Amino acid sequence: MSQDDLIARKYRAADAQQLLDNKLFRDAWDRLHYHLEGQAMACDPDDKDKAARIIISKQLLKGLKREFERMVSDGDVADVQIAELQSRKQTKFYR
Repeated sequence: MSQDDLIARKYRAADAQQLLDNKLFRDAWDRLHYHLEGQAMACDPDDKDKAARIIISKQLLKGLKREFERMVSDGDVADVQIAELQSRKQTKFYR
């Protein structure tokens, strides 16, 4: 993997972290989460289609957040890989 690819991963991670830290985004996320919780609690247990749609919506919401968090973690991994590349370059320089 090239250093440019690693740097791009770091920028993507920073963007994802900025989004997760954004108050407006967090507020909207929380409102959607509570709305889905309310829908689940009010759902008629005999309405299987509505219950399935609520479950799928909750799974999608959780999956989306997990993907943002994965991007942030990937940026941390990219930092380590960049440090390793730089270390290898310095080792080659001193030989």
